[in-house]
Amino acid sequence: MNATQPLTGLHRVPEWPRLAATVTHDGTGTLTINGVSRACAAESVAALRTGMIARAVAIGTQLRRPIRLDVTEDGRTHALAVRPEGYVQLIGADGTIPAPDGLSIDEGRCRICRRLQPVTSATCVQCGVDEPLRVEVAPPAEPNTVAPLAAAPITRPNPVELDELDELHDVEHTRISRRATAPAAPPAPGLHLAFNTQRSVDAGPHIVIGRNPEPVDGREALTVVTPGRMLSRTHATIDVDDAGRIVVTDLDSANGIELQSAPPHWLTPGEPTVIPDGATILLGDVYCTVARSK
Repeated sequence: MNATQPLTGLHRVPEWPRLAATVTHDGTGTLTINGVSRACAAESVAALRTGMIARAVAIGTQLRRPIRLDVTEDGRTHALAVRPEGYVQLIGADGTIPAPDGLSIDEGRCRICRRLQPVTSATCVQCGVDEPLRVEVAPPAEPNTVAPLAAAPITRPNPVELDELDELHDVEHTRISRRATAPAAPPAPGLHLAFNTQRSVDAGPHIVIGRNPEPVDGREALTVVTPGRMLSRTHATIDVDDAGRIVVTDLDSANGIELQSAPPHWLTPGEPTVIPDGATILLGDVYCTVARSK
């Protein structure tokens, strides 16, 4: 399946990855990506909204499809779709959005030089800073986008023993056209996981793994044997997206996730990362080979 979707016709917005934002009148809020929350702040509510949309655009650009963004403000929650092209649309009751005819792309000012630019800008056109519209107070890494396979290695601290450590752990209106009911999306393939500490496991397309994981956004919880107790209680999510790709998210685990590629590299905490089908990842002291079910 081609991961790139056309801009015409109805488009079903995937449930994953789901971004949830809260906005308050003082220009502060939170942005939660796959269960990992980060504080946000801006000089105004409008700037805060724009920065959150820019964050969703960055993830949508990496995954090449619209991203769901649930925004809660004044006690009401709006289900939005943010397209990689920068368009923002309300999601219909049937989970679809129409073509973005007549919509405009939001703009904001660079957090460094104050140059006005669209939410699609990954780098400021004037001062060159990455993520010029970023509103997250303490992002985990620079640049703060979905990590590509060729990302530079992330230096990790010495492994942490977890015997006594449980876990380090209204929006602008848009024009809405009449929608028709879209056909149901086919079920996603499941996952096959092979471990060096236990038997292989077949699971559904959306799981969360760890020593004793909590369900994250309704995912199937999978407990994994960790001899050195270096696996966090809720370590990571693994999903098969609508394009059939395997996507891993490190849930700010204590000992991280290393993709066993050439060369190996660490995944950025909190960032959905596409890995090859059949790739091996190191989670703490556990090696896991992840593949789609045949």
